[in-house]
Amino acid sequence: MKNYGKFAVLLFIFLFVGIALFGLNHSNAQQTPPNPSAQKSVSTSPTPPINQEDEVINIDTEVVNVLFTAQDKNRRLLTNLKQEDIRLIEDGQPQEITYFGRQIDLPLSLAILIDTSASQERTLPEEKDAAKSFIQSVVRPAKDEVSIISFTGESTLEQGMTNNI
Repeated sequence: MKNYGKFAVLLFIFLFVGIALFGLNHSNAQQTPPNPSAQKSVSTSPTPPINQEDEVINIDTEVVNVLFTAQDKNRRLLTNLKQEDIRLIEDGQPQEITYFGRQIDLPLSLAILIDTSASQERTLPEEKDAAKSFIQSVVRPAKDEVSIISFTGESTLEQGMTNNI
Protein backbone atom coordinates (compact mmCIF):
# COMPACT_ATOMS: atom_id res chain seq x y z
CA MET A 1 0.00 0.00 0.00
CA LYS A 2 2.93 2.38 0.65
CA ASN A 3 4.11 2.09 -2.94
CA TYR A 4 0.59 2.82 -4.20
CA GLY A 5 0.45 5.96 -2.05
CA LYS A 6 3.82 7.16 -3.38
CA PHE A 7 2.67 6.45 -6.92
CA ALA A 8 -0.54 8.44 -6.39
CA VAL A 9 1.40 11.44 -5.03
CA LEU A 10 3.87 11.33 -7.93
CA LEU A 11 1.03 11.03 -10.43
CA PHE A 12 -0.71 14.03 -8.87
CA ILE A 13 2.50 16.10 -9.03
CA PHE A 14 3.12 15.17 -12.67
CA LEU A 15 -0.46 16.01 -13.62
CA PHE A 16 -0.29 19.34 -11.78
CA VAL A 17 3.02 20.30 -13.43
CA GLY A 18 1.77 19.11 -16.82
CA ILE A 19 -1.42 21.17 -16.57
CA ALA A 20 0.55 24.21 -15.41
CA LEU A 21 3.00 23.91 -18.32
CA PHE A 22 0.19 23.32 -20.81
CA GLY A 23 -1.59 26.42 -19.51
CA LEU A 24 1.55 28.55 -19.92
CA ASN A 25 2.16 27.29 -23.44
CA HIS A 26 -1.47 27.77 -24.36
CA SER A 27 -1.56 31.36 -23.05
CA ASN A 28 1.75 32.19 -24.80
CA ALA A 29 0.40 30.80 -28.07
CA GLN A 30 -2.63 33.12 -27.93
CA GLN A 31 -0.53 36.29 -27.53
CA THR A 32 0.35 38.27 -30.64
CA PRO A 33 3.92 37.74 -31.74
CA PRO A 34 6.22 40.69 -31.03
CA ASN A 35 7.61 42.84 -33.81
CA PRO A 36 10.87 41.20 -35.02
CA SER A 37 12.60 44.59 -35.31
CA ALA A 38 11.86 45.32 -31.66
CA GLN A 39 13.48 42.11 -30.44
CA LYS A 40 16.94 42.34 -28.94
CA SER A 41 19.58 39.79 -29.69
CA VAL A 42 20.07 37.69 -26.58
CA SER A 43 22.57 34.88 -26.38
CA THR A 44 21.53 31.94 -24.26
CA SER A 45 23.71 29.15 -23.06
CA PRO A 46 22.42 25.63 -23.61
CA THR A 47 20.89 23.83 -20.64
CA PRO A 48 23.41 21.43 -19.16
CA PRO A 49 22.48 17.77 -19.59
CA ILE A 50 20.73 16.04 -16.72
CA ASN A 51 23.20 14.25 -14.48
CA GLN A 52 22.45 10.52 -14.75
CA GLU A 53 23.57 10.02 -11.13
CA ASP A 54 20.61 12.10 -9.95
CA GLU A 55 18.09 9.59 -11.29
CA VAL A 56 16.31 7.48 -8.72
CA ILE A 57 15.42 3.92 -9.60
CA ASN A 58 13.10 2.02 -7.29
CA ILE A 59 13.48 -1.75 -7.22
CA ASP A 60 11.13 -4.09 -5.40
CA THR A 61 12.94 -6.71 -3.35
CA GLU A 62 11.79 -9.53 -1.16
CA VAL A 63 13.62 -10.72 1.93
CA VAL A 64 13.11 -14.40 2.66
CA ASN A 65 14.02 -16.22 5.85
CA VAL A 66 15.67 -19.56 5.17
CA LEU A 67 15.76 -21.76 8.25
CA PHE A 68 17.92 -24.87 8.10
CA THR A 69 19.67 -27.50 10.16
CA ALA A 70 23.11 -28.76 9.14
CA GLN A 71 24.65 -32.15 9.92
CA ASP A 72 28.10 -33.62 9.35
CA LYS A 73 28.69 -36.94 7.58
CA ASN A 74 28.05 -38.77 10.88
CA ARG A 75 24.65 -37.01 11.20
CA ARG A 76 25.77 -34.86 14.13
CA LEU A 77 24.38 -31.33 14.27
CA LEU A 78 26.74 -28.59 13.14
CA THR A 79 26.36 -25.67 15.53
CA ASN A 80 29.40 -23.55 14.66
CA LEU A 81 28.73 -22.55 11.04
CA LYS A 82 29.62 -19.03 9.91
CA GLN A 83 28.10 -17.03 7.04
CA GLU A 84 31.11 -17.72 4.81
CA ASP A 85 30.48 -21.48 5.24
CA ILE A 86 27.08 -21.17 3.53
CA ARG A 87 26.13 -20.77 -0.14
CA LEU A 88 22.52 -20.01 -1.03
CA ILE A 89 21.50 -20.82 -4.60
CA GLU A 90 18.07 -20.27 -6.15
CA ASP A 91 17.32 -21.48 -9.68
CA GLY A 92 21.04 -21.96 -10.27
CA GLN A 93 21.84 -18.36 -9.26
CA PRO A 94 23.78 -17.46 -6.10
CA GLN A 95 21.76 -15.30 -3.71
CA GLU A 96 23.07 -12.69 -1.30
CA ILE A 97 22.83 -13.56 2.39
CA THR A 98 22.10 -10.29 4.18
CA TYR A 99 21.75 -11.67 7.69
CA PHE A 100 23.09 -14.88 9.14
CA GLY A 101 22.35 -15.88 12.69
CA ARG A 102 21.77 -18.88 14.86
CA GLN A 103 18.24 -19.23 16.13
CA ILE A 104 18.07 -21.66 19.00
CA ASP A 105 14.96 -20.57 20.84
CA LEU A 106 12.26 -20.83 18.17
CA PRO A 107 8.69 -21.76 19.13
CA LEU A 108 7.68 -25.38 18.51
CA SER A 109 4.45 -26.59 16.95
CA LEU A 110 4.04 -30.29 17.69
CA ALA A 111 1.40 -32.86 16.87
CA ILE A 112 1.33 -36.02 18.99
CA LEU A 113 -0.16 -39.03 17.20
CA ILE A 114 -1.48 -41.85 19.36
CA ASP A 115 -2.44 -45.25 17.97
CA THR A 116 -5.77 -46.14 19.57
CA SER A 117 -6.47 -49.21 17.46
CA ALA A 118 -7.45 -52.53 19.04
CA SER A 119 -3.89 -53.83 18.64
CA GLN A 120 -2.67 -51.12 21.02
CA GLU A 121 -5.40 -51.54 23.61
CA ARG A 122 -3.05 -53.19 26.07
CA THR A 123 -0.33 -50.49 25.76
CA LEU A 124 -2.58 -47.43 25.40
CA PRO A 125 -2.13 -46.33 29.04
CA GLU A 126 1.68 -46.34 28.59
CA GLU A 127 1.34 -44.43 25.30
CA LYS A 128 -0.72 -41.75 27.03
CA ASP A 129 1.77 -41.52 29.92
CA ALA A 130 4.71 -41.24 27.50
CA ALA A 131 2.92 -38.50 25.54
CA LYS A 132 2.12 -36.62 28.75
CA SER A 133 5.75 -36.87 29.97
CA PHE A 134 7.05 -35.73 26.59
CA ILE A 135 4.73 -32.73 26.49
CA GLN A 136 5.58 -31.71 30.06
CA SER A 137 9.33 -31.99 29.49
CA VAL A 138 9.57 -30.43 26.01
CA VAL A 139 6.68 -28.02 25.47
CA ARG A 140 7.06 -24.52 26.94
CA PRO A 141 3.49 -23.28 27.62
CA ALA A 142 4.27 -19.61 27.00
CA LYS A 143 6.00 -20.28 23.69
CA ASP A 144 5.15 -23.67 22.14
CA GLU A 145 1.94 -25.31 21.03
CA VAL A 146 0.82 -28.91 20.74
CA SER A 147 -2.09 -30.88 19.32
CA ILE A 148 -3.24 -34.46 19.94
CA ILE A 149 -4.38 -36.75 17.12
CA SER A 150 -5.62 -40.28 17.66
CA PHE A 151 -5.81 -42.80 14.88
CA THR A 152 -7.20 -46.23 14.20
CA GLY A 153 -7.97 -46.60 10.52
CA GLU A 154 -8.67 -42.86 10.31
CA SER A 155 -7.28 -39.97 12.30
CA THR A 156 -9.28 -37.83 14.73
CA LEU A 157 -8.18 -34.45 16.03
CA GLU A 158 -8.62 -34.80 19.78
CA GLN A 159 -7.08 -31.43 20.67
CA GLY A 160 -6.25 -28.65 18.22
CA MET A 161 -3.10 -26.55 18.56
CA THR A 162 -2.91 -25.04 22.02
CA ASN A 163 -0.37 -23.74 24.48
CA ASN A 164 -2.78 -24.29 27.37
CA ILE A 165 -1.07 -27.34 28.80
